[in-house]
Amino acid sequence: MKICVVDDEREVRMSILQKLNALFPDDEIFDAEFGHQALERIEVVRPDLAFLDIRMPEIGGLDILKRLKASYPAMHVVIISGYDDFEYARQALQYGASDYLLKPADRIQLREIVNKVRSSLQMSLLQEVRQWIDAVSIPLLAGLRIVPREAGIWFDERLWKAISFDHGDTGSASPRNGETGLVFTFALEDGTEGSVVGMTIEPASGGFREKTDFLPSFLAEYRKLRARMFFQSRQATADSGGRSSKEWTRRADACRERIVLHARGGDYVELESAFDEWLESLGHLDYAALERQCAYLMALLDEGLSKKDMLIVDEDILRYWQQWVSNHTSWDTLQQRLRRIVLGGIKAIQDVERKERKERDQPPGSWFQQALSLIESSADMNVSLEAVAEAVNVHPVTLSRMFKQQMGENFVRYLTRKRLTHAKDRLLHTHKKINEIAEETGYADHAYFRSLFKREFGYSPSEFRKQHGINGGLEDHE
Repeated sequence: MKICVVDDEREVRMSILQKLNALFPDDEIFDAEFGHQALERIEVVRPDLAFLDIRMPEIGGLDILKRLKASYPAMHVVIISGYDDFEYARQALQYGASDYLLKPADRIQLREIVNKVRSSLQMSLLQEVRQWIDAVSIPLLAGLRIVPREAGIWFDERLWKAISFDHGDTGSASPRNGETGLVFTFALEDGTEGSVVGMTIEPASGGFREKTDFLPSFLAEYRKLRARMFFQSRQATADSGGRSSKEWTRRADACRERIVLHARGGDYVELESAFDEWLESLGHLDYAALERQCAYLMALLDEGLSKKDMLIVDEDILRYWQQWVSNHTSWDTLQQRLRRIVLGGIKAIQDVERKERKERDQPPGSWFQQALSLIESSADMNVSLEAVAEAVNVHPVTLSRMFKQQMGENFVRYLTRKRLTHAKDRLLHTHKKINEIAEETGYADHAYFRSLFKREFGYSPSEFRKQHGINGGLEDHE
């Protein structure tokens, strides 16, 4: 934390400076002297806290206070006064001073004031970041935990800050030249940890100065980290075969169309060949493009490949499989799961179709009723297709196909309906915030939850509560 001391009595000023240096050796303590020179030094330093005498020549303490609060409203100013200056101190508090200190200042008073300001800065940092996180409704950030340290660096937008991840990525955890202090540490629910540090120079990556640039920089660095961790087993200089990224994407698209074509035609040999070529193409894409490719094919498979014309998938299904893909931490693991589900799933579809032709009027086996019972009784709002299929000992695609046949909708839509029905019940019978209910129901993306709820019931969550005479409060505004 940066602290300036302003007083025209040199002995008083030196006494406060010495006490502060002894109490807080890790903080930056500045002698700002008094008068116009004090204003100039405060302008350069931009302290988090300024101790300001009221009665001084050249320019009085109240005038300096008013100028500081006009230019730097977040700066904490503590007035130094004598007993006979109480009326001045009262006016200072009205003009925005954080506190006042009677002369002579003792160590206990100084420690209490500095610690109170430090806590206030840390709390302001937490509140500011949390407001931005709530506003963007990004699932990744829903469980972000922050421990503030040198919060003053955060509020000085002249200074560079750098985002450093250290979970599973030792390279980005190494110290950087020019670090000036630890702003805060953070941790995500997936175990990823890191920190934001102050910098004297612009960092090579993950850098920002203005607070509004933190979230975009954070998300960009996180994506880089995930890509590095995800592709650790892939050769760093993979042979591109002379193709550009766009060409590999087009090749992957073509392979996916062949996969669908051969899956419908029942040609398993050609299907496997197309699938292998598709995987090879994905190995040359960046993480975001690879995720889109995988999620789209899985969504097509989840639809049962029943659409004979345009290959368009439902947004809910696509989101479900995007989350499924993102749960895999390595390319090797994802490839194995894709091979098992895609190739095994096509066989499962063919088996189901053959069985349907033979047993057109037969009721579904008891395993399907068991699957329904598991879903309905599960308290886990994120129960997966794979988990239920494994529990009843069938292939996930078999279960998905049976859902469409017996329930008239696929597994993802059935699960979505269950989630939203649960959310409706919680909206009616609890006083929880809408965002809390969204997360409890399995939707960390609050905006997406609201759009789904309105599509399902015709009202947004807050409108639904109002329709039933429930006042949700300010936190329910959308």
